Amino acid sequence: MRVFRTTRGRLSLAAVAIFAVALLIADGIVLASVTLTQSQQADEVLVAQAQLLASNVQDSSGHVSFDQTDVETQTGIAVDAAFVSGNSVVTQTPDQPLPSDTILSLASKAIAGGGPVWTDLVDSHHVPRRIYALPVSGSNGPAALVVSRSVGEMLYIQGRTFASLFLVSVVLLVMGGALSYWLAGRALRPVRNIAGIARSISEHDLHRRVDVKAPRDELGELVSTFNSMLDRLEAGFKSMGRLTADASHELRAPLALMRAEIESALRRGRTKEEYLRTLQSVQGEVDHLTRLTDQLLMLARADAGALVPAEEPVDIADFLHETGARWEPVAGRRHVRLEVSAPASGYVQADPSLLRRAMDNLVDNAIRYTSDGSAVALRGYVANGGWNVEVADHGPGIPAEFRGQMFNRFSRPDTARSPEDGGAGLGLALSAAIARAHGGTLELVQNGEPGAVFRMHLPRKVAA
Repeated sequence: MRVFRTTRGRLSLAAVAIFAVALLIADGIVLASVTLTQSQQADEVLVAQAQLLASNVQDSSGHVSFDQTDVETQTGIAVDAAFVSGNSVVTQTPDQPLPSDTILSLASKAIAGGGPVWTDLVDSHHVPRRIYALPVSGSNGPAALVVSRSVGEMLYIQGRTFASLFLVSVVLLVMGGALSYWLAGRALRPVRNIAGIARSISEHDLHRRVDVKAPRDELGELVSTFNSMLDRLEAGFKSMGRLTADASHELRAPLALMRAEIESALRRGRTKEEYLRTLQSVQGEVDHLTRLTDQLLMLARADAGALVPAEEPVDIADFLHETGARWEPVAGRRHVRLEVSAPASGYVQADPSLLRRAMDNLVDNAIRYTSDGSAVALRGYVANGGWNVEVADHGPGIPAEFRGQMFNRFSRPDTARSPEDGGAGLGLALSAAIARAHGGTLELVQNGEPGAVFRMHLPRKVAA
């Protein structure tokens, strides 16, 4: 049936199965209790009757007898009895339903064992009976008393009890199944509502949230988790939209300049020097587009988890001094000093090319925003099981309103930008991605006077 292919049906079926097992156990306990009680009562009647008969056995001149009326009417339950002495039945109640050979066999077992013998069998009238054989003293040697009673009525009561339990259990099982199906539907109603809302949400309305009243349990956690997922999706789509818009803007400007230069050169004949000047201008824009495209591709690789550093031992001291030497000419043109503070020795596992690109972005920003005559410091030292590499400047610092988004792509604090060139706003984002690819971090640890300090932590360190 289709209903059992649904979660509601499966939950209901599981509940019914558990309820059925519980009912089966309960019915078994009730039936066993009734059977045991009735069996004990039947055995007690036989034992009491056998003791009474044994005490009333008469032996006069070799003739053994007992009061047959008492045997048949004792306690209101018909009991048949037989007295066995030697290898023969001396006396028995009228209409004895047990064959003589059966009585003799049971008596022999009781005499041989020296104790009572119990057994169940069907008599000559096809009636189930309970039999008790008890060894007694006789004038002619060992003797036994065999008493029995019908248990047909007891078995009938047990059958009625079983039928009643079965019918009651079926009714309870049907009622329990219906109740569990209703409760499962009620419990899963929030899930159906969540599924309906999820089907209706598209990329154009990610601002919507699941507004379903759910208890503070697994369903409540599901609603909270789903809304958190929508928050992340909305933030991701907004970030993608901003990235697309910013990238389009950054690409449009150099392309427009290149087009203007080329169209101007094609309007009329130019001298060789004018063509050379135009080509140099276009080459500058091509270089800018190349850097921008390269940065975007590297960030895309980082987002996809494909930015895997080719790690090798990097000497921290050599790396910092080499970085300072490469940027010394640029710093000199801007009247900025570069101060390198490096350890005597020490290595870190890193990708040299990626690490160089991250440091170049940080040093470029520090030199651009540092005032004339000031210094940019490059420092490296051991910390927290790895290396800290810092770039500190004496510029205007990072505006407070920009600190939360300074590692976002195309984010640029306009108040701190250099009038010559503010860049595309990808440097910090790329440096942070490179640090994360190495298992490290990039953070702003100081802001304000005398500037800003960016610290990159690289956790993996090897001994020199």
